[in-house]
Amino acid sequence: MQTDDEYFDSTEFRDILAAYEESVSSGAPIFLDTDDLIDIADYYTFYGYKDKAAAAVDAALDLAPGAVLPLVYKAREALTAGDVEAARRYSSEINDKEDPDYKFLQAEIMVACDLIDKADRYLDLLFEDTEEEEKENFKYDTANMYLEYGVYDKALEWIERCEDFMDCDVMDIRGRSLLGLERYDDCVSTYNTLLDYNPRSVRYWATLANAQFMKEDYSEALSSSEFALALDPKDAGCMMIKANSLCRLGNFETALEFYRRYNKAMPNDACGELNMGKCLMQMERYEEALAHLRRAAVLGDSTDESLMSDTFETLAFAYSALGDPDSAVRYIDKAFDAEGNPDNPELFVMRGHILLENGRHGEARSMFRHAAIKSGYSPKVILRIIVSLLDNGYTKRAYIMFKLFFKYAGSGFSDAYSYMALCCWQLKKGREFLKYLRKAVGHNPQEAKSVLGGIIPADMTAEEFLKDITDKLNIERK
Repeated sequence: MQTDDEYFDSTEFRDILAAYEESVSSGAPIFLDTDDLIDIADYYTFYGYKDKAAAAVDAALDLAPGAVLPLVYKAREALTAGDVEAARRYSSEINDKEDPDYKFLQAEIMVACDLIDKADRYLDLLFEDTEEEEKENFKYDTANMYLEYGVYDKALEWIERCEDFMDCDVMDIRGRSLLGLERYDDCVSTYNTLLDYNPRSVRYWATLANAQFMKEDYSEALSSSEFALALDPKDAGCMMIKANSLCRLGNFETALEFYRRYNKAMPNDACGELNMGKCLMQMERYEEALAHLRRAAVLGDSTDESLMSDTFETLAFAYSALGDPDSAVRYIDKAFDAEGNPDNPELFVMRGHILLENGRHGEARSMFRHAAIKSGYSPKVILRIIVSLLDNGYTKRAYIMFKLFFKYAGSGFSDAYSYMALCCWQLKKGREFLKYLRKAVGHNPQEAKSVLGGIIPADMTAEEFLKDITDKLNIERK
């Protein structure tokens, strides 16, 4: 299958584009058919020239009012903007209601309205009526459409029906579907295969880096993002992955440099400002962090609940670190309001953490008690309270509570082992430290590395650190 960017680089398309642009600049009549004009609109859209794309589509409709492709294009643009009614209106203006593109658009409108089962039944019927030589393209287009709407399970179902399973475009859609389904190991394997075919694809390297980051292989994600940036130093998405990976690996100064580059490339992106604020928080540069976090709050889309909640929560911790617990609590409340969950027990845990950090012990205890009762003494909430005590320097109390926690919570909370290991390290309980370090590394070595970052050397993994300690102890015993 030929991708858009391959066709756009072809001599055939370049000649068509040159003829169109010459007609536009000179005011001469446009002697192109609607298919060519839609290809030109796709080209402009691909490279971010929205106004030029719209002009090409309008030119196509001037030539052929009611034509399928220009109206399908307009309908899909409307769907991208979230305007289903406009999409339906453009669809109704199409003259040929038997055209396959018209019928496929009806399925896309169903998907946009979250009528997934209905759309899939309709697409199965369309597939049966599709000419045999077009069936492979139909599977691919259906998978790609589902992928664009984040319906990853259906995207994977349709792409795995393709017969040429090793086609790069098919594998790419499969890989991105796997990423959306959080099947990160399978996604990494897919993109490693794709990179064997095309090691110069920035998109392949970037998607691989994203999957590696999500599975917490931060060193691998850093390496992949660097390969992508070597091919395209201006790729903003790869700058973000590299910065985030550096941050997770504790290299905050270099991460900050790449966050700055990202923000320069994408000056109105709330995620860039938020992540830069988080990085500065790690460096204890709270006033600087606050400026970026405030900007993130202004730039953020209020409909993006996750982004706004994350921004407000980080603002709360920044204000708390600066000794302003009242502002901090106000932003914690805003974080949970943004999620539409103002009664979440986690809210009271965070309020308690902030109050404890600022020496308001009685109020903090009250918040923790309220969180425990409200959650029905959920082990997850109790664990968050113990971690807050540890973070705020109440190590001995946290140690005692962890002992009780392990006795009553059962074995389903392996993330507690890293924190208990930290407790034991701070209390100089060497044997217990080693016991809980082994458990932490056995269950989640990446988390162990993160929680015990002040203990494990930067150039060692948690597994290497455990082996190093064990080897030294064995030598000493001899």
